[in-house]
Amino acid sequence: MEDMKENREMKAIIRILRFNPDIDEKPYYQDFELEFGSGTTILDCLINIKDNQEGSLTFRRSCRSGICGSCSVRINHRAMLACKTQAMDVVKNGVVLVEPLVHLRTIKDLVVDLEPFYNTIEQVHPWLITDHTVKDKEEAGAVTQADVALLGSVDDCIFCGACYSDCNVIDVDRSFLGPAAIAKSFRFTVDPRDSAGDERIRQLVEQGLYKCPVDQECEIACPKGLSLRRDIIEYLRCGAVANEVGPMPAHKRLIMSVLDTGASVPVTTTQAVDEYPEYESDFHGIHELYIKKFEGEPVAEVVLFFGCIINRRQQDTAAAIINIFQHNNVAVHIPKKQVCCGSPFMRVGMRDAMKPFVTQNFEIFNTYAIHGVPHILTSCSGCNSTFRHDYPGLAREYGLDFDFEIFDVGEYMTMMEAEGNLRLEDLKPVNMRAMYHYPCHIRASELDESIYVDLIRKIPGMELVQVPSSGLCCGGGGGVRAAYPDVSDKLSIRRMEVAKEEGVDGLLTNCPFCILSFERGLELMGESGEPMEFGIFDFYKVFSRAFGEEDGVGGS
Repeated sequence: MEDMKENREMKAIIRILRFNPDIDEKPYYQDFELEFGSGTTILDCLINIKDNQEGSLTFRRSCRSGICGSCSVRINHRAMLACKTQAMDVVKNGVVLVEPLVHLRTIKDLVVDLEPFYNTIEQVHPWLITDHTVKDKEEAGAVTQADVALLGSVDDCIFCGACYSDCNVIDVDRSFLGPAAIAKSFRFTVDPRDSAGDERIRQLVEQGLYKCPVDQECEIACPKGLSLRRDIIEYLRCGAVANEVGPMPAHKRLIMSVLDTGASVPVTTTQAVDEYPEYESDFHGIHELYIKKFEGEPVAEVVLFFGCIINRRQQDTAAAIINIFQHNNVAVHIPKKQVCCGSPFMRVGMRDAMKPFVTQNFEIFNTYAIHGVPHILTSCSGCNSTFRHDYPGLAREYGLDFDFEIFDVGEYMTMMEAEGNLRLEDLKPVNMRAMYHYPCHIRASELDESIYVDLIRKIPGMELVQVPSSGLCCGGGGGVRAAYPDVSDKLSIRRMEVAKEEGVDGLLTNCPFCILSFERGLELMGESGEPMEFGIFDFYKVFSRAFGEEDGVGGS
């Protein structure tokens, strides 16, 4: 791709999904060959095609400056503004796929009926509601600089419909408002001049505020880069809790479990941290497991934080992670008193209740860091996202030191490879044709999919099928699995069905929540009498097997 950019000119196929309901029975793809240079946008390509090859091609355009949102289409299965998308950046194997937005009726070719999208905006009453009976309303409604910053965080929305099109929940539940409507409601909820803020939040909860799995597909689609997950949806969920209209009853039960047991799931079998008593040790007052089965000095020492699900439900995954590091001469410290990272609290809006858990984790992590083991490795994508994005702010708020560094296990393996400490030459064949499922929480940690794809491809015998992604979700995040299991199940089944269409053996992922969601979907399909022959493969267990370590905690 870089060579093509340097040449500043290339030829490619623009493949457009066309449909004229007056004459066509169903949509069809039509290819147009174009030659273009750097600086050419997809909108330029569409105009070129209409002017010189196919005058009947229909699409919307207006400002050509990313302001009006008229030219929003799907490019390679993702919603984008055609006027802001450089053609050279989206050519895949000589082709650019252009389709109309989804979730909306196609009027003709790339033009869709936006009325249902605009109706969701209207449902949240996008105007100021003022109580004129309140005395001193000017003083009560004074707008501060902080208010202006909050209001400005959503004012850039241009109603292009990209987020609505790429929303996974709308795929399976058309009653969901969608990101743009929630953002517009937020704009008036935080406006001090508005007198309906509490009622707006109550209505949002009823309209599905907690249905969002916080997968951030809307943020990827948004041409204005709005922070919809943390700055808007999680803010509103905190407001719902403050106004006692949130979280959902299932979330309250989940939080009670965390408060009672220290984790998001109760203990039903032996925890991973209790399975290896022969390795119990003391590290400056921390009761831990210290595992070093290999001879000689370790190339590194790390702290493993498994997270609730792996520790209490997926103990074989914990063993696999230990084995990977043992095989590569990395000694591991595993604090036995691991408690919830606090992610459930953050995701459902009960932020204030997580302080004891945050404080305990900081105390443990800082103790390790002060005594020479600063690298804290997480094997749960949700924990990693919470540690990386939420803990820095919480440390400032609670006055806690932050002396440690957070890494995802796969990320750390890549670092080891770069340093020559990952023994790739020892990898044995694992014959599998799989598709990697990129967890949304890993993406929220700003860790690129390529980290994991590149590692997987190092395994002999592994055929990794990658197709243009539409960011399909497992449905397990944001509390959706607890409060709206039907939505979660539909999302997980849809994700597996799309992968199965590519002829793969199964999905391979490194998120315990994704694995639980997919396994639940397979169980439901079996119960319905339509079982799916499909595998769900754990990233860590596959690597442990490739290193020749399958059962228990072994050495090299």
